[in-house]
Amino acid sequence: MDIKNIVKEFLINELKDNGFSENVLDDESLIDAGIIDSLGFLLLISFLGEKFGIIIDKDELNPENFDSVHAICKFIESKFAKKLDQDLIK
Repeated sequence: MDIKNIVKEFLINELKDNGFSENVLDDESLIDAGIIDSLGFLLLISFLGEKFGIIIDKDELNPENFDSVHAICKFIESKFAKKLDQDLIK
C-alpha cells in the first residue's frame, strides 16, 4: 500500500464524522472544509509518528504541511528524503 492510500485510509477511519470520505479530492483543503480540527490534527500527527516512524519538529507544525492529502503525502516523502540524506552522510 502506498503512502497516499495509508493516509486516506486513516483519514476515512478517523475523520469520517467530520466529512472525510473517498470523495474528498487529494488537493482539497481539509482545514477550509472543516474536516480537520485541532483534535484531528493531533490524531494525524500521532498517527504519522507511529505509522511512518517520523519525528515532526515544531517548525514543521504548520497548516501547509497538513492541509490536504497531497500536502500530507508530500510532507511524509520529504521527511523520508531528509532521513535518507542523513543516513548517507553517516
